[in-house]
Amino acid sequence: MERSYYQEYFFFEQDNWWFVSRRHILFSVLRKALRGRRDLHLLDAGCGTGINLDYLAEFGQVTGADFADEAIDFCRRRGRGDVRQVDLRRMDGWADGEFDVVTALDVIEHIDDDRAVVRELVRVAKPGGLILVTVPAFPQLWSEHDEINHHQRRYRAQEIRALLTGAGCELLRTTYLNTFLFPLAWGVRTWQQFRDRLAGPRDHPPRTDFVDYHPVVNGLLTAVFTAETPLVTTIGLPFGLSYLALARKRV
Repeated sequence: MERSYYQEYFFFEQDNWWFVSRRHILFSVLRKALRGRRDLHLLDAGCGTGINLDYLAEFGQVTGADFADEAIDFCRRRGRGDVRQVDLRRMDGWADGEFDVVTALDVIEHIDDDRAVVRELVRVAKPGGLILVTVPAFPQLWSEHDEINHHQRRYRAQEIRALLTGAGCELLRTTYLNTFLFPLAWGVRTWQQFRDRLAGPRDHPPRTDFVDYHPVVNGLLTAVFTAETPLVTTIGLPFGLSYLALARKRV
């Protein structure tokens, strides 16, 4: 991710519709899977500016891990001292099977060797422990937002499932997210790609999708995205802008 972009994340994560809705959905999935447990040891791999560490603390003792200096600095600004600076492809500081729950929330798409990252996520999880992964979906939706975030790829569902099962996991829940807004996003991306082909080489740096929306618009988008929660936690959704996989490390 662009170094200057950490400040924007730090600003947007608290109230922006995408972050708020995603947190609501992800923690609904975890609460259902963990069934009231409060005594767990959790790792948030690729914790970024650290906002999810506060929420994960609901389930027990949580540790963060990130490679970027800026991420560590922002975590400390949040008062989180339980963060280590590590390369997620080689988390040598932790032994096999240290964590009950490992999360990588929109992380592995940033790293060249995603197989190595997933192997490490599974390695540091206890046998029977949970691994929760989210990634951007559909390569066809590639945009400037992916570029400014230094994404290596967007994923197809079968690719994430194969990464987790190949690393020694059984899949508990797989589903797309951000489905209700998908037709709108698909239309916007298609138009942008058509426009860019006509315009030729871009004459500006890549731009982010995150905008400081008017509170009414932000609230409406939050309501639409959050409304997916009952479907995500039960039957799942057949397409969307993101993909979620909850897996268990085989015993």
